[in-house]
Amino acid sequence: MSCTTHVRRQCLRCLAALSILLLVAGAFTACSKEPTPTIMLPTRTPKPTFSPTSVPTPTIVPSRTATLVSTSTHTPLPPTATPTVLPTDTPTLKPSRNPLANPLTGLGVDDAARLQRRPILVRYGNDEGGRPLAGLSQAEVVYEDLMEGNWITRLTAVFLAQDPEAIGPIRSARPVNLELVPQYDGVFVFSGASIGVTELLSKANFPQIHEGTPGNGFYRSAKKKVPYNLYGSIIATRKYMADKGLEKPVALKGFVFSEEGAEPPKGQPALKMHIPYPATSTVDYTYDRNMGLYMRFVQGEPYVDELTNKQIGVANVIVQYVEHQNTNIVEDSLGSTSLNLVTTGEGRVQILRDGVVLEGLWRRAQLTDFPTYLDAQGKPIPLKPGTSWVQFVPPSYKLDIIG
Repeated sequence: MSCTTHVRRQCLRCLAALSILLLVAGAFTACSKEPTPTIMLPTRTPKPTFSPTSVPTPTIVPSRTATLVSTSTHTPLPPTATPTVLPTDTPTLKPSRNPLANPLTGLGVDDAARLQRRPILVRYGNDEGGRPLAGLSQAEVVYEDLMEGNWITRLTAVFLAQDPEAIGPIRSARPVNLELVPQYDGVFVFSGASIGVTELLSKANFPQIHEGTPGNGFYRSAKKKVPYNLYGSIIATRKYMADKGLEKPVALKGFVFSEEGAEPPKGQPALKMHIPYPATSTVDYTYDRNMGLYMRFVQGEPYVDELTNKQIGVANVIVQYVEHQNTNIVEDSLGSTSLNLVTTGEGRVQILRDGVVLEGLWRRAQLTDFPTYLDAQGKPIPLKPGTSWVQFVPPSYKLDIIG
């Protein structure tokens, strides 16, 4: 073997060794760079911490709950706090109340059982062709309201202790009746209603007896023409209620009345009053000192009861100023729409009793409440024991009161 050949072999071995060293070094370098991706991955792992389970909904819910609790109770009162407040708002439920005292008139009755009945509210017409009306003088409370088109008024009478043998003419319902019946937990008697009012009545939670009700006891009087001749009787209505299981005792809060023998409240003299209802229904009251009653006139004529042929006189005339809202309920062929009278909230009231007028504020929180009548000091204005007529009028009305 020559020297040249030996040198070449040594060079080849060196080159091979060098190649191996370079490969090993490259592998070592590659291994030293592999951890880089694994270091970056943890920076993405915080994403799960923003999952829906981390949304702050639980902290919002408690805050709402706390707000509701604080607004309804004001302070963390014990559960017994509510019962202790109720008696101050519902004096008629106190055990000391005279069971023979009518909560709607303040007058005594001979039989307490007559007050343990459900009030009956009857919708009356007030058209000239239907006058005189039957049974109104025996109602404890009567409400008068404006009809659509501002052309006439109608009445709703409340019967509790008395059972007139005839009531009528009975006419159709209006939205105001849904405001009144819940106050008495009563039964509503009427002739019928428009499509819109019928829909409202179908959702109301009180019994209804109308012309289409089988066994209602209604009849047509030969003395008057249609539609002013539909009549019934409280006696027949009571029988129907008993047969259908609608009769029941009702705990009525009633009104606040003066104590027997108490001096009447002081007020401005009011011997006459004129209410500017439409020309078909203008109302006047004149105080009769001998009877201690306000005698009612309509269109300048004495307003008499058909059953007695005597002029109707009332102990209290309550003029309640309430908002009159237009509705989309069509009531007649002319397209006239019903009025909705807002009888909850508060507003001005004028109460005539004993020849004087008392200015105040009416207040009613919800439909099941009786209104309270308050003077300028926030004290209840007591009514005179006897019957009351509530005259609903718009706030814009100006009444003529003469002393």
